[in-house]
Amino acid sequence: MPVKPPAITDAGVRRSLREILSGHECLIASSVFDPVSARFARALGSEVGVMGGSVASHTVLGAPDIVLLTASELVEQARRICRLDAVNLIVDADHGYGNALNVMRTVQELQAAGVAATCVEDSVLPREFGASDAQGLISIEEGIKKMKAAVLARGTGPMLVVARTNANGSEGPREAAQRLLAYQETGVDALFVPYLKNKEELEIITKDLKLPIMVAGSDASLFDLADLESRGVRVWLWGHQPFGVAAQALFDAMKAVQEGALPSELLNKPTAQTMSLATDADGYDQLTQTYLK
Repeated sequence: MPVKPPAITDAGVRRSLREILSGHECLIASSVFDPVSARFARALGSEVGVMGGSVASHTVLGAPDIVLLTASELVEQARRICRLDAVNLIVDADHGYGNALNVMRTVQELQAAGVAATCVEDSVLPREFGASDAQGLISIEEGIKKMKAAVLARGTGPMLVVARTNANGSEGPREAAQRLLAYQETGVDALFVPYLKNKEELEIITKDLKLPIMVAGSDASLFDLADLESRGVRVWLWGHQPFGVAAQALFDAMKAVQEGALPSELLNKPTAQTMSLATDADGYDQLTQTYLK
C-alpha cells in the first residue's frame, strides 16, 4: 500500500465538503490547477479548491477554453492534485464530455480519482459550426437527464454532484432559476451559479432554491459574505486569475533571461520557504530520514 505523503503544513483539521456545504458560512475557494497550487491553497488555510475546465485546458494543453481537453486529461490532472489530499477539490467537468452516458463515465472516473465534487452543466459544448456568440443550452429536459445520470453514476460514493447552468448569461435570471429549481429535484447535492452581474440576479435565481449554492466569476458588488450566507451560498470563487498572474510572472522572468538579465536580477524571486512549500521539501526530508537512512 503506497505511503501517503506527509502533511505540508499544520493548517488545522480540514472538514469534508459535505460538512462545509451543510454549514452556514460562505467560504472563499482557491483556484487550483496543479499540485503546487493545491499545496499553496492548503498552506493558506483554504479548505476548498476549484479546478475549472478552462484552467485545466490552459495547464494541460496550453490551449484556450474551447473544450479541446479530453475527459481523460481532466481526470488525470485531478488525480495528481487529489494525491496530495491538500484541499477538497471541486472539478468543473463542463458538459460532462458528451451526452448523459458520457456524463456517467466522467463522474465515475473523477470519483475514482478522489475528487470531492464534480460540476456538470447544461451548455452545448463544444461550440457548434455557425453558432452565435451567446452560450447555447441543451433543453431543460436533457439537462434533467444529465443530472440524474450523474447522480446514478456517483452511486453511494462520497463525491458530491453539483448542477450548473449558464442560462443567466444568455437567457436571463428567470430561466436560470427555472433550470436550477428543476435540477435540485434530481438528487444533486448543490447548485452552481456563475457570472452574476448584480444582487438582483442573485435574488431572482436563489429565491426558491433549497440546496447549497456555489457562486463563481461574479461581479465584486455581490461579495458580501453575510448576504451570501443568508441566500444559501456556501462557496464563493472569484475566478481563475491566479493562473494568469503566474503565467505573466513566468513570461516576464523568461523574457528577462533572454534579454541578458542575471538570475540575481530577476524580480519576484521566490523565498526558500516558498520553494520548500512548493515541493514539500520538509515532508520528503522526513521520509528520506525514515526510509533511506
